[in-house]
Amino acid sequence: MKPERKLKQKAGRSGGSALRDYWFQFKPVAWFVGIFVLVLIVFYVFWLSKFADTRVQPAIASLNASISAFLLNLFGQGTTASGDIISSAVFSTSVRRGCDAVEAMALFTVAVLAFPARAKYKGYGVLAGILILFFLNIIRIMSLFLTGVYYPSAFEFMHVEVWQILFIFFAIALFFIWLKRTNRSRTDAK
Repeated sequence: MKPERKLKQKAGRSGGSALRDYWFQFKPVAWFVGIFVLVLIVFYVFWLSKFADTRVQPAIASLNASISAFLLNLFGQGTTASGDIISSAVFSTSVRRGCDAVEAMALFTVAVLAFPARAKYKGYGVLAGILILFFLNIIRIMSLFLTGVYYPSAFEFMHVEVWQILFIFFAIALFFIWLKRTNRSRTDAK
């Protein structure tokens, strides 16, 4: 009877040890997911607030519209920007919430901040990622405007089916590029 007890005790310890080993392997992922979700909730509490809705988002949309109209004029489109509206004699559109790239930028930024890396890598990553996504969004707005001018029947498809999916893909791809560069920098430093 005693040998069975020892065998059960050993099995119990090795089972607990395996669970502990599993937890230590899973712990960094749990921390990343937990921090990611928590910071994303904080972002959305702010982003859906009245202050962001009345002050921040309109300013961002207006900036996107102004830069896009300026660049479209370089291509002879004769556009003007008024607030979040870009218009010409042929077509007009507005840059609304969701078309300002803020949520894609937030997704990227939160993922970088939640990942365990040195602060300088995070800082460079966030700055570069936000700038890249901002300029990609200007390209998106310009291409949608040009689609509305030259292929109006394709505007809704390009806006909803193509660019929304592409933009989330860009944010995720940028995160993986940042991860690869950060990993390379960490291994080069060793």
